[in-house]
Amino acid sequence: MFQKQLITFTKSINQVSNVIKKKQNCVDLKTLAIFAKLEKLLPIMNQIYDVAYRKEIKGEKVPNREKVFSIYEQHTDIIVKGGRKPAFGHKISLATGKSNLVLDCQVLKGNPADKTLYGPTLDRIIDTYGKIPRDTTDDGGYASLENMEYAKSKGVINVVFNKIVGSLKNQVSSMNMETRLKKWRSGIEANISNIKRGFRLQRCNWKGWANFQAKVLWSIIAYNIRVMTGLMVARI
Repeated sequence: MFQKQLITFTKSINQVSNVIKKKQNCVDLKTLAIFAKLEKLLPIMNQIYDVAYRKEIKGEKVPNREKVFSIYEQHTDIIVKGGRKPAFGHKISLATGKSNLVLDCQVLKGNPADKTLYGPTLDRIIDTYGKIPRDTTDDGGYASLENMEYAKSKGVINVVFNKIVGSLKNQVSSMNMETRLKKWRSGIEANISNIKRGFRLQRCNWKGWANFQAKVLWSIIAYNIRVMTGLMVARI
């Protein structure tokens, strides 16, 4: 059955290819615009065929980076986290401070494990602000002995993960500090929800990879401005 679908798809690819060859004889601008769109879609059609053939016929395990998850937004990644349903878009890594301002934002390609982001994020915070955080608190996905030791080597005093793995233990000056940092981390969920819903980051309708990044970063800037405005008004 699947082989028949591939044969039909091959015929469609050949038809598109034959149509494109006729563009040299066309002078109508609207028709030329259609030719241009088909010409851009042809390599994607070939890629989709190749992936389908390798996976369904040859039984290969095709890496996600070679798959096409969106015909029109080809930069789209698949994001799988725990037992949740797969999502399509891009993973965003945020770091916030005591003021609730977003101090660091990354729009990532692929689906890197959270624990691989810990060290680079901590380095960027230190380099950007010229100050070593006294405390860090993170999701359990960031938890690893390597990350704990890295934070300690940088001079972080209190290192807390919401969930710990194996024999790993949070490094804290007191149990009270650990409880406070865990509660503070839980409170960050409200900030994340605010950014997603208040600035419409749940769905991006800006076209292209560059514009996707711009949408995220402008939303973070707008959120930070609102937080700073609120802090200033409170002082007044």
